[in-house]
Amino acid sequence: MKRILTLLLALVFILSLAACAGEKKDEQTATPAGETAATTDAATAEKPVDDTVLEDKDHALWAAHGQYLLADGTQNAWGGKAAEVYEASALTATSLKDVKAISEDIYTALAGKEIKYLYKIDLIFGTNDAGWSSEFMKDGVKYKGNGSYAFKIAQCSVDVDGDEKVYAEEQWISDPHTAYVESLTPTTVFYPTWQEAADENGFKWDMNPMVIGGAGLYTLVIAQYKNASAEGQPGYGVGLVLKEAKDGIDYEEIKTWIPGDHTYGVIGAFNEWSADVAMTSAGDNKWTAEVTLTAGQEFKVRADGAWDNSWGNAEGGNLVCEADGTYVVTIAFAGDAATVTAEPKA
Repeated sequence: MKRILTLLLALVFILSLAACAGEKKDEQTATPAGETAATTDAATAEKPVDDTVLEDKDHALWAAHGQYLLADGTQNAWGGKAAEVYEASALTATSLKDVKAISEDIYTALAGKEIKYLYKIDLIFGTNDAGWSSEFMKDGVKYKGNGSYAFKIAQCSVDVDGDEKVYAEEQWISDPHTAYVESLTPTTVFYPTWQEAADENGFKWDMNPMVIGGAGLYTLVIAQYKNASAEGQPGYGVGLVLKEAKDGIDYEEIKTWIPGDHTYGVIGAFNEWSADVAMTSAGDNKWTAEVTLTAGQEFKVRADGAWDNSWGNAEGGNLVCEADGTYVVTIAFAGDAATVTAEPKA
């Protein structure tokens, strides 16, 4: 009898311990006071993407510039275009949520940045002939592409006089000191280096950004960051997403320049930039021509009667005549680098 009672007491003790353990476990897994299971789940859920439209209220509009086509087929232009073309080429303010739907890659690139303004626009690049070309780098190789692949964005003001609107560029993007831009999609858009002097490939800040993903309809996304632009610290980011590939003008790989394979001519204000004065060979990779110039007139030397390759001053701009007279203009090559001089005729 005594043994039976001892066994019963032991059994009661074991059951009591099990009950206490169950209560303690329930306390540990219970929802904290003042919260529900739903609020706890929400706290750990992914944060929603910001759908705030980041619009610049300080400018009349952001306009796309260049000699390509707008999405409806309208021929675009650079600054100074008609008011209706400014408005047709105006970008639309947008949100990170919208950008995420356009491109996960661009969204990911922007998600970690503090963004001040955010815009987008659809544009058609590379399908029309702009009549000139611009250079870019892709996969370590230097190319040139038709001018209809070149673009810039500008923040614009507007003056209104009755029914007439006159738009003007307040900030070009990029600009040498205030609008340093980074490419958010390096496989589709090339930005030249941020520096005053040309790099080892000949690129510097004042050369054109270029679309390098081929001809087609693209969505362009541009963000202005809250931090100010500085060398090594971009103030803007631009990305391009191909929506529809189109037949267009192919890119051309730039190969070593062989001076003797080309003709050269002088062109400028003196001949209304319309007909080259042919230059003749002076040997040693030099060509010369005589031209009569008036003080202040600008001129350049170009190859093959086209603007694909032209030379002027050391910065690549036009040469300017300092005094009236007849000049001997000379272009001299050292390798593929050229120097242009203009000396008064003896």
